[in-house]
Amino acid sequence: MSTDEQVVATADPRAIASALTLFRVSAIVAGLAMFVLIVEMVLKYGFDNDVLTWWSPVHGLIFMVFAVATANLGFKVGWSVGRMIAVLLLACIPFIAFVEERRVVREVTPLTQ
Repeated sequence: MSTDEQVVATADPRAIASALTLFRVSAIVAGLAMFVLIVEMVLKYGFDNDVLTWWSPVHGLIFMVFAVATANLGFKVGWSVGRMIAVLLLACIPFIAFVEERRVVREVTPLTQ
């Protein structure tokens, strides 16, 4: 049994379920926030309209919460740091962020039971 499998085998299912819930909520909010950021960039650079300029730092804060939620879940289920970084990088691609969230949920849900 590898080290990663030992971490999963001894992890508390309730702690994993809690981390998964935080991950899901933050992933969905970060994915939606990305679309607002895209609208903000189109308005700013395409139409010289600064109405949503305040959104960039808010989006950054939301993404940082998502990064912490990803690390929290990743350490609880025994992911490598590379795997956690891959999840974060995939979350930077519109629409793919939602696909990756669903894939992670399908993968991790059995560990919560």
